[in-house]
Amino acid sequence: MRIRHGVAVLAVALLLAACSQEVQGVASPGASSPPPSSGSPAPPPQSPPEPGGSEPGGSEPGGSEPDTGDRSGPATPGADDDGDGPRVSGINFRSDDSSARLTVNLSGSGVPEWTVAYSEATGPDGEPIDIAGDAFLRVRVRSDVGGGSQGSSRLSISPGPVAEARTTGAADGYEEVLIGMRGGERPFTVDVLTDPGRLVIDVTN
Repeated sequence: MRIRHGVAVLAVALLLAACSQEVQGVASPGASSPPPSSGSPAPPPQSPPEPGGSEPGGSEPGGSEPDTGDRSGPATPGADDDGDGPRVSGINFRSDDSSARLTVNLSGSGVPEWTVAYSEATGPDGEPIDIAGDAFLRVRVRSDVGGGSQGSSRLSISPGPVAEARTTGAADGYEEVLIGMRGGERPFTVDVLTDPGRLVIDVTN
């Protein structure tokens, strides 16, 4: 009788051990995963923009090959053109030892007809202009500003290929900016950007 009782106890112990191994790693009914949502999957997170990207309103300047030849372009409308002709509202720059970027800022969202070419150091009226440099790049922008109605501003620039830049007024339907170069004529490019309107002039050694 004791032998049978011992065998029965041993059988029950083995059965319990087998059951405990079988359920290891199996989730209980209360921890079951929820059914998949019927909606669209969430879009992946957007990566932050890299610093130094394109200028607002247009592609990054610098798409053409620099040279010393004349440049010109037709009027390029912006998104918010109201019929009034854009005017030159200011100039700014950044430069280093080998290059300079000058931006002619305009008052509207578009860019009117323009030309950029090397010339003498004269103003819109043909009179000599006091400006530093050995060669002079003239920027002309179509405008309804009358002659003599625009003041003159100037920027002395160091270091780099550009010595000075200044607005020189308006005549014959054009406003002008004169850029003085160090060491003679330097290759340049011109890019047109809208919203707001700008002419971006890159000069290299």
